[in-house]
Amino acid sequence: MILRRMQYADRAQAAKLWFDIFGDTEAFTAWYFGERFSPDESFAAFDGERLVAMTLGRGTEIRVEGKTHKALLISGVSTLPDYRGNGLMHRLVSMQIEDAKQKGYACCYLHPVAESLYAKLGFQNGTYASLVQSDPNRTHAPYTIRVGTDAETMRTVYDSLLVRYNGMQLRDKAEIEALLRDYGADGFTMLTAYENGEPVGYCIALNDGTVSELFAFSPDAYAALLDEAARRAGTELTAIAPTDCGLIGERVYSMQYLVFNDAFRLPLQNGFCRLSY
Repeated sequence: MILRRMQYADRAQAAKLWFDIFGDTEAFTAWYFGERFSPDESFAAFDGERLVAMTLGRGTEIRVEGKTHKALLISGVSTLPDYRGNGLMHRLVSMQIEDAKQKGYACCYLHPVAESLYAKLGFQNGTYASLVQSDPNRTHAPYTIRVGTDAETMRTVYDSLLVRYNGMQLRDKAEIEALLRDYGADGFTMLTAYENGEPVGYCIALNDGTVSELFAFSPDAYAALLDEAARRAGTELTAIAPTDCGLIGERVYSMQYLVFNDAFRLPLQNGFCRLSY
């Protein structure tokens, strides 16, 4: 078994493993490995020439208490069924963590399938969120809600929330445009709420019935956007939103972090983060 840093030539095998393990669409998989695959931040195990396990990384920046930190987003941790139980995941992620330290990252962070999965590697719950649902009988203040994919409007709303929440990824215009291509791979609707002509929130609902992002400045705006997205979809929708969104919902963990050199403390006070590949 050979464990090593990935190369660009490994992209096809990595895309196949992702597609087989996670069941994402061909369109999303093609987008990810066309725009997000960063072999220098990723590690894999090979049985001969065959890729059998991997962990993918992408360098990002997050904002914590007004400071910008270089952070490594970990995703795509996967192993073929016949090779599980041999510690490959633990060894690969450990290699990735050591590499991140050497490169000067402040932390590694991820959204695991289970809270305890990465505890042995030192990851801790760092940010939390609320799992909220639409309600066709709910009343809320009237807003002008428009369908649109305006990257600048999306950035205006998102940037205002960077001041409110710790742990969020920084997004420039190019990053937002890349995200819109991600959502567009599988089809989506973006709703933007306006009050007195100014944007006060947005909701991105994917065609598969999931809500990818929901951000707003007030509880009424959160409710109006989620309920309108559900009305258009013709079904009840569930979304992950900040814990102070004002809607009643189950509190869930959002991100886990492994912080290097005490760059910041966990859990993050008023922390919220949505995973953005």
